[in-house]
Amino acid sequence: MKVASAFVPGHISGFFQICDEAKEFERRGSRNCGPCIDAGVLTEVKVEPAGRSSVDVLINAERAPEALTTFEAVQQILRMVSKPLRITVSHSSQVPIGAGYGASGAGALGAVLALSEALGLGLARQRLVAIAHVAEVKCSTGLGDVGAQSLGGLVVGLEPGAPPHGRWSQISTPKNIKVICGTLGQLSTRELLHDDVLRKRSKEFGGLALRKLVEKPTLQNFMSVSREFAEALGLLDDELHALLKTVLSADVMGASMVMLGRAVFALVKGEKLERARRAFLEFLEPSAVMSANLDFSGARLVDRKHFYEQFFRAES
Repeated sequence: MKVASAFVPGHISGFFQICDEAKEFERRGSRNCGPCIDAGVLTEVKVEPAGRSSVDVLINAERAPEALTTFEAVQQILRMVSKPLRITVSHSSQVPIGAGYGASGAGALGAVLALSEALGLGLARQRLVAIAHVAEVKCSTGLGDVGAQSLGGLVVGLEPGAPPHGRWSQISTPKNIKVICGTLGQLSTRELLHDDVLRKRSKEFGGLALRKLVEKPTLQNFMSVSREFAEALGLLDDELHALLKTVLSADVMGASMVMLGRAVFALVKGEKLERARRAFLEFLEPSAVMSANLDFSGARLVDRKHFYEQFFRAES
C-alpha cells in the first residue's frame, strides 16, 4: 500500500463574476478575489492493488458518496494508469462544508496532489490544478477556488479558467491580519450557479467590483467592493444584515458575506480579534465562529504524521 497526504487551504470569495461562455471546461470559471486561510482540508490517499479499480471517499471519517468533485478529479488521474487500483481518499475538514469556504475545491486539489505523489506520476503542479479546477466546474461546486488555493494569500482572479488560461495576482497583506468568520448555514452552490438572476447580477456587479479593486488593490478596498457586491447580488437576508452591521461596529477592517454561503467574514488586526469575536458571538454559538490566519503557502504535500498532529491540535 502507498500513502500520501496533502493540505489545501480554505478559500473565501468576497465577490465573483461568473465566466462560463467558453465551451471548454478548462476556460470556464470566475473572476474573483478573496483570502486563503490556514483552516482547510487535509487529504490522505491510500493506493492498493486490486482486481478492479474502485474509489472510496470519506469526509471526517464518514463515507461520502456525495463528494462528486473529488470522485471526478480522482477518475481523471485513474485514466492515466493502466492497472486496476483501489483508491481510498480521506478528507479531514476544518472548515464548514457547503458554506462558501472552498471545501470542494480543497478536497479535489488535495486528492490529485496526494494521488499523483502516491503513484509516482510526477505530474506538473499546473496540470494537477487544472484537473481539480475542471472537476469543480463540471460538478458545479465552484468556479474560482482551486486556482487561488494553489497560490495562497489574498488572491485576485483576473482571468477565468485553469492553468494556463487563468490568471491571478496577489494583494500584499501584513502578517498580523486575521480572518474571522461566522456561519449561519449552507447555500446550494449548484442551484445558485444555475439561477439566471444571480448569474446576470454576478456578471455585472462582479465585473464592476474587479475593476474597482484593480484600480486600488488594498485590503480596505477589497472589503469595500465585496460589501457593495453582496448588497447588489441580493442574497443578504435580515439575519445576515444584522450580523454584518454588528461586526462592522467592532473595529474591523471590513466585513461582508462569504460567497456562496450564509456566512459573514471580516478582516481584522490581530490585537482587535477578540472584540470582533464577541460581535459574532452576539448572534452565533462559539462552534459557528472561526478565526484563522491567512495561508501564504497554498496547496502542498505534507508529512502525514507531523501534519495530523498539527491539524488536530488546531481543531481542539
